[in-house]
Amino acid sequence: MTAMPPTTGHLQLIRFARQIGSSVKVMINTQPHEPMVNERVLALRDAVKRSGLRNVEVSHYNKTIEQDPKTPGFWDMWQKLMIKFGIKPGDNIVASEPYGQKLAEITGTQFFPSDINRDINCAVATHIRNDPAAHFDEILPEFQRYLTTTVTVFGAESTGKTTLSRQLAEKLGGQWVFEYARPYLENTLNEITPRSMKNIWIGQAALQRHVQNLGGKPYVIQDTDLFSTVGYWQFPHWRNQIGKCPSGLIKDAKRLKSDLYIITASNIPFEPDPLRYGGDVREGSDEYWINVCKHYGLPYIILNNPDPNIRLRQAVREIKKVSKQKAGRISFDRHGL
Repeated sequence: MTAMPPTTGHLQLIRFARQIGSSVKVMINTQPHEPMVNERVLALRDAVKRSGLRNVEVSHYNKTIEQDPKTPGFWDMWQKLMIKFGIKPGDNIVASEPYGQKLAEITGTQFFPSDINRDINCAVATHIRNDPAAHFDEILPEFQRYLTTTVTVFGAESTGKTTLSRQLAEKLGGQWVFEYARPYLENTLNEITPRSMKNIWIGQAALQRHVQNLGGKPYVIQDTDLFSTVGYWQFPHWRNQIGKCPSGLIKDAKRLKSDLYIITASNIPFEPDPLRYGGDVREGSDEYWINVCKHYGLPYIILNNPDPNIRLRQAVREIKKVSKQKAGRISFDRHGL
């Protein structure tokens, strides 16, 4: 198999093969010029492990080889390659493509076709590569994380971040992620101290890592992230109270950074909140949060229009652009076999 990308169909194929024989050797054939070679292999190995399949070995062959079956010597090449990987007369070949019969003929083995017509599992790698978001549930969870588009709604207090992030998650069928600081401060002591800031950092980082492992949805929409914690920690008027921003927090924020930051402009009415410490004004300006993005090299856009419907449409459009660019990582066409 090429496993580009690894799908639920590939795992089904391996499971079927395991029912045929007492042990299974999976051949993943990649070529050096193809995208995400190692990630494909690791994802499939992890999926096999997660599924509890025993006596399954995932082998990897990563060399440039001929792709056109009409080329002279093509099948001789495959016969030698299969022998190199340990195939012996009397073994079984399981494949979800008709070429499995030819491989069986040249190696003296038996062919067991597996769901060739995709009656049980309709996952087709070509369709997934063309539109990963539309077929996200067909991608192995172990590979989904490479294609998930993570978005953080960012900016000053009371600029509609929570409302917009919820709307985006609903509109795009994504996973919404709350701001950890809110439930933490609501359920502990509502005050800003070095200890509370450190706990918010630890909790927000844990929340973001947890969501990365959930899988299942093509978009993760966050109502703020660790760079907000960085921004608050670096407020000049908070420095005497909580000290210098820890380098560990900045490292965690960089490791968990989003694919896009959507800055909501502060041109809408301010709404008081007991968790806001600036009284009836915003503590950070739009310029401040834009500079945070610039300083750390974060990809961002600014929603300047105060109309919430226009903001939503603009945000959806920009997110889909980023998602399409990310999907391009798996865009390739292997002709022939």
